[in-house]
Amino acid sequence: MISAIWEDKERRKAYLHPGKKRLLPTLWRMYKPVRQSPRILAACVGYALSNGVLPLLGVLVTYVLVGLLSSSAANPQTMFMAAGIYALAFFLCSALSNQLNNRNYTWFTWLRLDYLNRINAKLMTMDLGLFENSAFMDDVQTGFYSLNGNNDGLEGYYHKIFESGGTLVSVLLLSALLALQSPLILLASLAVIVIGLAAKTHLVKLRYRHQEDFMRHGRRLRLLGSEAANFQAGKDLRLYNMAGHFKKVFEPVFDANMRLHRMITGRELTLSFLESMTLAALDIVCACVLVNRRLAGAISTAEFVMLLSATVLYAQTILEFTQQLSFIKAESLYVQDTFNILEAQLSSLSDTGKVPGEGPVTVRFEEVSFSYPGSDRLVLDNLSFEIKAGERCALVGLNGAGKTTLVKLLLGLYQPTSGQIYINDVNIKTIHQDNLFSLFGAVFQEVNVLAFTIAETVAAREDGIDEARGIESLKTTGLWEKVSSFDKGIHTPLLKVMQEDGVILSGGENQKLMIARALYRQNTRIMVMDEPTAALDALAEQAIYQQFDALLQGRTSLFISHRLASTHFCDRILLLDGGHIAQHGTHEELMAQEGLYRHLFTTQGKYYQEQEAIA
Repeated sequence: MISAIWEDKERRKAYLHPGKKRLLPTLWRMYKPVRQSPRILAACVGYALSNGVLPLLGVLVTYVLVGLLSSSAANPQTMFMAAGIYALAFFLCSALSNQLNNRNYTWFTWLRLDYLNRINAKLMTMDLGLFENSAFMDDVQTGFYSLNGNNDGLEGYYHKIFESGGTLVSVLLLSALLALQSPLILLASLAVIVIGLAAKTHLVKLRYRHQEDFMRHGRRLRLLGSEAANFQAGKDLRLYNMAGHFKKVFEPVFDANMRLHRMITGRELTLSFLESMTLAALDIVCACVLVNRRLAGAISTAEFVMLLSATVLYAQTILEFTQQLSFIKAESLYVQDTFNILEAQLSSLSDTGKVPGEGPVTVRFEEVSFSYPGSDRLVLDNLSFEIKAGERCALVGLNGAGKTTLVKLLLGLYQPTSGQIYINDVNIKTIHQDNLFSLFGAVFQEVNVLAFTIAETVAAREDGIDEARGIESLKTTGLWEKVSSFDKGIHTPLLKVMQEDGVILSGGENQKLMIARALYRQNTRIMVMDEPTAALDALAEQAIYQQFDALLQGRTSLFISHRLASTHFCDRILLLDGGHIAQHGTHEELMAQEGLYRHLFTTQGKYYQEQEAIA
C-alpha cells in the first residue's frame, strides 16, 4: 500500500469512500440477513399490520361513540360494549406489536455487534503504521460511528425500518380515509412529506459534510479526557502543575466543536419552523374541507368528529413518518462508511505468498527508506544490509537512530516509504500476513500485558496450550519460581481489571514473561529481540544471556540493545547512525577501528566502571 494515499486527503477519501452513497443498494445489502430470515420477515409484516391499525382504531371508536350518543336508542350498556370491543382490539394489536418489536430487538443488536467484531478484526490486521496517521484515524472513525449504539447507526437503522412499517400502514389508512373527502387533502399531505424530507435531507447532508470535523474534534476531546484521568500520568500532572497546559490545549478544541454544533443547531431551528408551518397548513386544509363538507350536509356529525380526530392523528403520523425516512437516509451514509472500511484493503501484505522450506532464513534490506506520517524526515535513508541464515546479528546505535522502526518494517507492521525487504529472496509484501508473522519470535522494547492468565499470555492462545512447554519457557527466563508461588500457578490471571485475584508483575517480570512467550512459539525461523532485557537487573540479564546459545539455535536472530557489552554473543554487529549502517563487523573488529562504536563502548565502559567504584 502506497503511503502517499493516506497523506493526500482527496486520494485517501477516494480510496476509503469510493463511489456515490445510494440508499437502495445500502439498504439491500444491509438487509441481507433479514431477507434470509423468514422469522424476521414475518415479524416485520406482523408488526406493520398490528401497529399500523392502532390510529385507525382510535378514529373508528370516536365515530361509533359519537354516533351512539346521537342516537335515540343510546344506552350505557351499548356504550360500554363499544368501548370494551375497542379496548380489546387495541390491547390485542398493541400487545402483538410490542411483543414482535421487543422479541426481535436483541437480534438486531446481535447484527450490530457482529459488524463491530468484523471491523475491529479489520483494524487489528491493518498496517500498524496507520494508527500513527491522525488524518487516517479521523477518517476511519466514520466506520465506527454507525456501530456506537442501539438507537442510531446500523442498529438504529434496523429498528427504525422495522418501526416505519407500522407508521407507513397508518399513513396509508388515514390517507385513504381523508382522501375520500377531498383529493386536496392527499395533495397537501404529499407536499408536507416532500417539504419535510427536503428540509431534513439538507440537514443530513450538512451534518455529514462536517462529520470529519466532528470526528476529529471528538477524538481529540476523548484523548485529552482520557489522559487527564490517566492514573499513570497523574503524578506528572500534579507535580509539574500541568493542569493549566491541559486546559489551554482543551479549550480551542472544545470551542471549535461548539461552533460546529451551534451552526448545525441554528440551521435545524430555521428548518423546523418551515416544517411546523407546513404541518399547520395541512391541518388548516383538512379542517376547511371537513367544515365545508359538514355545512353542505355531505357528512354527519359523527363522521365530522371522526374525520377531525383523524386529521390530528394524520399530521402527527406524517411528521413521524418523515422523521423516520430522514433518519434512514442519514444513517445510510454512515452505514455505507462502515461497509467501505470493511471492504478497503488496509494491509500492504499479499494474501497468497509464503516463505518455503524450514530452518533459519536470510534477511535482506535493499535501499529502504522510511518516514513517519506527516513528517519529511527520513528515519531510515536508503538502508541496505543482509543478515545471513542462522547468523546472530546485533543492531546498536544511539537513541532515535531508528532501531525499533527497522524491526517494525522487518515484521511487516510498517511499510517502507521506498525500497524492498526480502526474506529468503521473497519480498515480504507478497507474503500472507499469517505466514509472515509465523516466521518470527519477537520481544519488543515496550511491554504490554493483557488481562489473560499467565498460561494464555505465554501461549498467546486460549485453548490447546502445552503447559509443559509453557513452564519450561518460564523456567528458562527465571520467572517460574515466582509463578509457581501463586495459588493458581500458571493459570493465575494477570492485572485486576477483569479478575479480583489478578496479579500485577513488576516491569522486569513482565519482560521475562514476554521472552517466555517468544520462546514458547515453535517453528519460528527468526528471533527478534528489541531491548529484551532493558527492565532486568544485571544478574537476571546475565542469566538469560547464558541461555541464548540454546534459545537461538536453529534460528536467525536480530538482537537490539543500547548496552553494547551485551552484544558479545552475536556473530556480527551493525551500527545504525543517521538512517544508515555506519559500521558492521565483530566486536573485536569494530573496537580496532576509529569510529562511533568504539567511542560508545568506551564511554559506556567508563560509566559502568565509575558506578562500580562508587559502589
